[in-house]
Amino acid sequence: MGILDKVKGIAQKGVDKGVDLGKKGIEKGAELGTKGYEGAKESAKKGHEKAKRK
Repeated sequence: MGILDKVKGIAQKGVDKGVDLGKKGIEKGAELGTKGYEGAKESAKKGHEKAKRK
């Protein structure tokens, strides 16, 4: 049974690492999405102000 426990331990480490990488990916995606939204909002605001001046 020792070999099965070893395989189970290796599989669990792989799952844990995959979950951790997935969480990091989601956090990074949310961060980039927020930055993109803020950039687009600022660009729209500048465009609106520029249009009002003309």
